[in-house]
Amino acid sequence: MMQVYIVYLGSLSRGEYETSSQHQSILQEVVEGSPVENVLVRSYKRSFSGFAANLTDHERQKLASMEEVVSVFPSRTLQLHTTRSCDFMGFNQSITRKRSVESDIIVGIIDTGIWPESKSFGDKGFGPVPKKWKGACKGGINFPCNNKIIGARYYPTPVVYDNIARDYEGHGTHAASIASGNEVN
Repeated sequence: MMQVYIVYLGSLSRGEYETSSQHQSILQEVVEGSPVENVLVRSYKRSFSGFAANLTDHERQKLASMEEVVSVFPSRTLQLHTTRSCDFMGFNQSITRKRSVESDIIVGIIDTGIWPESKSFGDKGFGPVPKKWKGACKGGINFPCNNKIIGARYYPTPVVYDNIARDYEGHGTHAASIASGNEVN
């Protein structure tokens, strides 16, 4: 059975970068029956040396035994543990707000997208978009902006769903709600 594994090759020295071809040559030594290009999911080239690959258990074991491999572990998708971050972190909700100052703040988030219909991003009570705003709402088809979400943009990648800034994973919405979401009861 195939599964995606993260293959960690160690840290990179400052200014050093890996290439996908280096990772493919390691995979060529262990992959059986598939072109290496079809097995390599992602190369990690800047923060650390490693890659993600779709492997059988036998291929994983062979990789783990290689001298240049530090560790091999299954890739997993984690679920959010809370939608109430302030409560989770023990922050007091009775903070004095300064709406006149807050109304002119623009927060930018680059993440997995945003779910614009979330109560965290309703614009009830918000004034007009700040005059200094130079962006645009280009979130894709049926992606609404309002006076809270004043702009959106998607960047086509293999994991963007339907060329839209809508968050189908939940992480971007969660991160954006921490940074700039409304209080939700």
